[in-house]
Amino acid sequence: MIFKMRIFLILFISFLNAQKTPIIIDADTANEVDDLFALSGALSEPNFNIIGITASQFNTSPLASLNTALESKKINDKILQLVNISIPSLLGSPNPINNITNVENSEASSFIIENARLYSSKNPLHIIILGSCTNVATAIINAPDIVKNIKVFYLGFWHDPLTNSYNKNEFNTRNDPLAINFLLDYSGLDFTVMSATTSQHLVFNRTELEVFLSDNNSLGSYLIDRWDSYKRWWTDEDKENKHWIMWDIAIIEAIANNNNSEFDLFDTPSENLNRKIKIFTKINVLGIKKRYWEKLQSFNKIYP
Repeated sequence: MIFKMRIFLILFISFLNAQKTPIIIDADTANEVDDLFALSGALSEPNFNIIGITASQFNTSPLASLNTALESKKINDKILQLVNISIPSLLGSPNPINNITNVENSEASSFIIENARLYSSKNPLHIIILGSCTNVATAIINAPDIVKNIKVFYLGFWHDPLTNSYNKNEFNTRNDPLAINFLLDYSGLDFTVMSATTSQHLVFNRTELEVFLSDNNSLGSYLIDRWDSYKRWWTDEDKENKHWIMWDIAIIEAIANNNNSEFDLFDTPSENLNRKIKIFTKINVLGIKKRYWEKLQSFNKIYP
């Protein structure tokens, strides 16, 4: 009887996962604060089946170490430990791409290739890039057959939807210009962008942490400590960290619930291959906040 119940539970869990969106998150988690909050939201998302988390580099930061991808992986591992979730956490390339004709696979890009081949155009693997495009571009360069099996979502560059003008002088984009341009130039790649222009409107207040996160909860305490201890290097404003732009949460939540966002089709930048890509143009800030905090509070009750 016990054996039959275990088999039933395994089959039931497999069925539930099959109904969820399969996702790999590629994150430069050690770079800032919002990645940690975004990963926590993704792991608590009932509509997601997180296949794994890959760590990306952020070499242009003035605080960058010799291996920023390794820094990110350590935080990814810590978050998974705090919520007691056992999924693969892979190390990405420590360096940006400097020659698209000769790129070696990392653990992360190999993982992306291996898993993408398990999916299809009818049931695609979703890959969410929260930092540089190094790992995903590397995977496609070395295994172009996976393009038909994936949908790529990218957080980056500035975009004016009224004039369809682009500004690539943005942190994620600067960390690997060859990689982002490779993805923009790749015909047939399903590519959706959450621009910095749109995501900048999602601002959390420090007071919200007191309301929605508990110091007695291990994940909540970890997120609060990250917010309070991280020193912004790009601005002298708001030295007390009363506010934080949650760029990465914007793309995670837009994918999780399309009622809180709008997108449109646009031509790629003039310097890239002329094709259509999707770009989010609006987000419902209050709707995203409400949904995010509700699911994170429920999640924290499970993992005290």
